[in-house]
Amino acid sequence: MKAIVVRGPFRYGMEEIPVREPGPGEVLIRIEAVGLCGTDYGILSNEMQYYKTGQAKLPIVPGHEWAGCVEKVGPGVKEFQVGDQVTGECTVRCGFCSYCQEGRPHLCENRTETGVMNRDGGYAQYITFPAASLHRVSGISMDWAALVEPAGIAMQAVKRADIKPEDNVLVIGPGPIGLLAAQIAKKICGAKCVIISGTRDERLVRAAAYTDAAVNIRKEHLKEVVLKKTGGHGIDAVVVAAGTSGVFRDCENVMAPGGRISICGFFDSAKADCNWDFISTNSIDIRGSLGSPNVWPFVISCIESGRLDVENIISHRMTLESTEDFQRAVDMMQNRTDDACKIILYPNGVKHEPKCN
Repeated sequence: MKAIVVRGPFRYGMEEIPVREPGPGEVLIRIEAVGLCGTDYGILSNEMQYYKTGQAKLPIVPGHEWAGCVEKVGPGVKEFQVGDQVTGECTVRCGFCSYCQEGRPHLCENRTETGVMNRDGGYAQYITFPAASLHRVSGISMDWAALVEPAGIAMQAVKRADIKPEDNVLVIGPGPIGLLAAQIAKKICGAKCVIISGTRDERLVRAAAYTDAAVNIRKEHLKEVVLKKTGGHGIDAVVVAAGTSGVFRDCENVMAPGGRISICGFFDSAKADCNWDFISTNSIDIRGSLGSPNVWPFVISCIESGRLDVENIISHRMTLESTEDFQRAVDMMQNRTDDACKIILYPNGVKHEPKCN
């Protein structure tokens, strides 16, 4: 089969590699759609945190946002059959360590992460995957099914922020995760006021249907907008979907006492100063948010029912048949050309139009 293989920093391309037969408890899946993510670029450059620490090793087939159809089931698999439309979790747990036993599989001591850490992902024509980390989808396009993973990341970040209907919420960063988090805060959690901030108008405009304000911080004063929209109260919960040097300064300027900050965005090399006296004297909680543990069935139900609109973040659909195809998509994402937001790729050359119930 054809697959994108990363072998070193910026050493990657389309290769012919074997299709691995499914073993006990595994399923062979034909990949129908895969989403391009900023994390993929961190893998291509080897700047992603796991590669810096040595937790992840090359070579790897990246791609952690994927969906496809079951082609073959391995011994012992009863819950899936040929033809099922499925998507798989990024974190594949061991099921035996203390974290797994506590219901925190995203912290599993022996975990792999699909297309990210020591497990091949979806930039390939096929993937062999454990049935225990697989989910069936119904009545939606494969494009939408591929976006269950980023929607799960956003859902977990919102959960960590403990957003309630009476809350005023700020989402920092209008990338795909931030846009989904803002939508979840408003439409799923029913937050009183949801504001999203960033620097790109073409991203911010996507949030117009489900936010109370979209603030370009290069053109507007964030604090003024927040105070106006919240009647002077300020922000109760912040979801940081993009780590930048000014994140905690923005939080300090707009947060009400007793607020919560949930961080799912990577900072990479950005150094973010924090006024810790503000944090302590205002009893602000800061919570990290990793992965999407235990939320996949709910996220799938939200997409299938139309409560969560993942089509909102898709900007491009492209085939993935060569190294040049992949490079074109990566360049578009990194250079932010043509208003790129979420790019969907098709390793088997078939485009899938949106579908609803």
